[in-house]
Formats: sequence, C-alpha cells, structure tokens
Amino acid sequence: AAFEQCYNLTSVTKGDSVTSIGNYAFTDCTSLTSVTFSDSITEIGYHAFYDCSNLANVYYIGTADEWAEISIGAANMPLTEATLYFYSETEPEGEGNYWHYDSDGNVVVWGE
Repeated sequence: AAFEQCYNLTSVTKGDSVTSIGNYAFTDCTSLTSVTFSDSITEIGYHAFYDCSNLANVYYIGTADEWAEISIGAANMPLTEATLYFYSETEPEGEGNYWHYDSDGNVVVWGE
C-alpha cells in the first residue's frame, strides 16, 4: 500500500528495476490517469489499482505476448479496463495501440 490514497498522483512510470507491484500499491489513487511499465514487470498484486477511477491509459514497453504473461491479481479492473498501448520506436504500419517517447521524453501515442 505504498502509494494508497495519494489523491494528487496523476501518472506513474515503473523502470527496469521494478519487477512487481505490491498488493494495494495504488489503491484509491483517484487522480491517477496513466501508468507506464517496463517489460521487467512480472506481477501486479491484488487491489494494486483498485478504485483508481480515472485510470485511462497503460503504456507498456513490451509486446502483447509479454503482457499476457504478467500475473495480474484480482480487483484491478481500472488497470485491465484501461486502454493498453505497446511500445514501438517507429510508427507501426498495422492496426493497434502503439506509443513512443518524443525527443523530450514524453509519451506520445502513434497516430494522434
């Protein structure tokens, strides 16, 4: 419950050294709108994103197959129902949700 009820938290970026998100880590962070995960994430605990009612976008530095391998605990509907984007350095030709970093290090969705 490291960040539980951090009402002013709007975004979270988890780097390569983070492999798991603990139970209740971001519960009730009602201002949280986006999270960015590296492909080192293997587990997201139960209730980690419970009641994060404004969580809209998840940016993942990895593939859909890698995302499918992550163990996601119960009661994480805001996370699992958010729009999921996969990282691509170059603009993809096919359909799907992809993102990249701009020259300033900001997250940018391809095609917007």
